[in-house]
This record gives sequence, C-alpha cells and structure tokens, in this order.
Amino acid sequence: MSDSWDKMKKAKEDQYFQKLNQEAMERISKRQEEDKPRVSPISGKPMVEETIMGVVVDRCTESGGIWLDRGELEVLMSKIKGEENNETWILDSFFKYLK
Repeated sequence: MSDSWDKMKKAKEDQYFQKLNQEAMERISKRQEEDKPRVSPISGKPMVEETIMGVVVDRCTESGGIWLDRGELEVLMSKIKGEENNETWILDSFFKYLK
C-alpha cells in the first residue's frame, strides 16, 4: 500500500511542478510579445519609436504615419500652448518634423 501511496504522491508532485513550469513559460512568452515593436496598421511592418518634443511616438517607416498613445496628443498640445515664443513657429516646426 505504501508503494501505491508513494506513486500517487510522486504523480501529484510532478503534476504540480509541470503546472508551475507551464505558467512560467506563459509569462515568458507574454513578456517577449510585449517587447516586440509595434507594427504599422498600414504596412504591417515594425514601426520605429521617435521623440517629438519630449514625447515618444511610433512612426511607420513606409508611410511616415505617426501613432500616438493615449494622452500623448494632449501632452504635445500643452507643450505647444505653454511656449512663450511664437506659437505658430512651434506648430510649423512640429509639422515639418512629421514630414
């Protein structure tokens, strides 16, 4: 009886560690997916990160399109409004940078 009891304990232990290993592999896989660069919705190719006025944005290398995360447009607009210099010049330079 103790032999079958030991086998059952060993099987439960193996099952437990297999579950832990599987969960760890899923976390690693998820982390690797998060580290991948974003792909352009237009071309499907990886976008590059660029800094515009201190805000990191994603730019498609094929189309030149710029994608902003939540709140980034507001940050850019507040920086433009907050400048005491000629606001038109700042806006012009921003759009020239996008080209």
